[in-house]
Amino acid sequence: MLLLGCSKEDTVLDTTKQIDFAVESIDFKLTPTNNTSNMVTISGSIINVGDSFFSEGVKQTFYLYERPWGTAINSNGNLIAKKEFSALETGENITIDYLREWNTEMYSNGIFCPSYRLVIRHDSEVDAFPFQDSNPTNNMMERFGSDINLLF
Repeated sequence: MLLLGCSKEDTVLDTTKQIDFAVESIDFKLTPTNNTSNMVTISGSIINVGDSFFSEGVKQTFYLYERPWGTAINSNGNLIAKKEFSALETGENITIDYLREWNTEMYSNGIFCPSYRLVIRHDSEVDAFPFQDSNPTNNMMERFGSDINLLF
């Protein structure tokens, strides 16, 4: 007969940790192709401003959305990139990138530009994940695409 088991120390997670991932930035970088059209890299970065985090399974995801002009305020818009992670040391950051063409003639006066929203979502639906975000107010950032025109 084979008996398998684990000690209580192996199964109890430290719920006193302050878990806080914060959206750090949304940046735009141009790669010129001609006078009016360029490739734009849209980068979103998150940082761990809480205690170091490690999970055996992927427990956290952050999402980059493009929000066309006129998108309802309570809608994130169109998902353009996402990244999952299961470990992030204190002070460490993770970046996600999306590449798209940008034509200044289409958005010449900055009106009707899409905006970009970066959102951190926590896997709170998994019972085995006992951590709560200690500051959920820093889990979202939005930046207007009209800022891209300023790079020309």
